[in-house]
Amino acid sequence: MTNQPPAIGGLHEVCIGVPSFEAPMAYWQAFGFKPGPRGALSAAQAKALYGVNSGLQSLRLHHQNADHGLIRLMMWDAPLNDGVSVVPFRGHGSRWSGQFVRDILDVANHAAVARKNGYPVHDVPPSFIDLSSYNPAMFGGKPVRPFADKIVAVREYTVIQPLSRQALLERFNYDSKLLGSIDDTALLRASQIAHGGMMFTADSDAPTNFYDQVLGLKRVMVQETTWDKAMASRAAFDLVEGETHWSYTFEEPRSGPDNDTRRSGRLLMFRFASTSKLADRRAKSSPGALGYCLFTWRVRHVEQMRKACADFGCTGLSDVMADEFGVRSFTCTTPDSFIWLFEQASEAEIKGIGV
Repeated sequence: MTNQPPAIGGLHEVCIGVPSFEAPMAYWQAFGFKPGPRGALSAAQAKALYGVNSGLQSLRLHHQNADHGLIRLMMWDAPLNDGVSVVPFRGHGSRWSGQFVRDILDVANHAAVARKNGYPVHDVPPSFIDLSSYNPAMFGGKPVRPFADKIVAVREYTVIQPLSRQALLERFNYDSKLLGSIDDTALLRASQIAHGGMMFTADSDAPTNFYDQVLGLKRVMVQETTWDKAMASRAAFDLVEGETHWSYTFEEPRSGPDNDTRRSGRLLMFRFASTSKLADRRAKSSPGALGYCLFTWRVRHVEQMRKACADFGCTGLSDVMADEFGVRSFTCTTPDSFIWLFEQASEAEIKGIGV
């Protein structure tokens, strides 16, 4: 590895297994995404890269001019399973995506109509996050006087459907110009994917070390949250009274320390102790499954990254080979039990968004 961080830019894609492209593409267009390039792999090629013996066609969805936070729809000839489907975020190996929206109740209204029409929808009513308490280092930590002070806050709304698992956030009385860019021309006025959510079970921080020590992300927050102090997570994660969980925020190398310089494309990781006995979601949130099955990140030197992963103890490493878009890539399982796809960044990406 060089002294430069291996990671290039923010979280590149959320990969979603789909039975066909049409309906998922229409769904994500409501959030501002637009169809981009298509690619394909034979069953033998997909077996070599993803460990799935099935032909694959993929469609990348772009969002405005975002250089990260995209979506890769993956249509397998023979999916391995139906995925996690409509269950809450809670689970070992659970994945979801986060976006900023202009109005969470606008999305909730659509979810209510969908449920009324018989669609399988699970949602969690909007939760209130007082940022002066949640992140006092950035937002001051001064107690807010109700009906006297401006409240700097986020409302978070969770909506889960068979092929989508979304945490949607609405800002109040603050902005972060690089933390998600909302497309106000879209039906549901949303940003690109601003963060990838991951939940796992472990009894120490050790599995998270991969993301700063090997991938080169910035570990900007580690927070222990007891049940009585939980805000949005109490409902979103179905917390049990007395339960403690730990959250980790990793940001891309360009992200700065304050509200004007921090960037989207983050990883938000949530660890539970083994005593919490989370259901194991890994087989249904990995390549070949329908629904959220993979995250991707671009790196500066893909062969060096593969060696670093092997040296760190990652397992199931594929060879470096062309993915369905012709980009040199490899997959592996990181110490937290998640499968990743790491891609070689282009020269233009390294020059334009590398540090």
